Amino acid sequence: MVKGNAKVVLYDMRTKSKTKGQIDEFSIGDKNPVLIKIPSMVVHAITPIDNDPVYLINCPTEVYNYDNPDECRLPINTDKIKYKW
Repeated sequence: MVKGNAKVVLYDMRTKSKTKGQIDEFSIGDKNPVLIKIPSMVVHAITPIDNDPVYLINCPTEVYNYDNPDECRLPINTDKIKYKW
């Protein structure tokens, strides 16, 4: 996080994971500078905690592979994840 404060939510949808179905929530930013490593196929979303802009740095470990993506996208209001924004 470069500036601001945000909530990051992770949902593990990996079928063979010990934490399958687990939701984790992190408050990060000026008040809590942390690094979050997000494994492939763990759904994630970020939203500002307050009304100030949020700037962050995303550092992928591999170039995105359009033919064989290591991530999936879901709408923020999906019923596949039991989390209310």
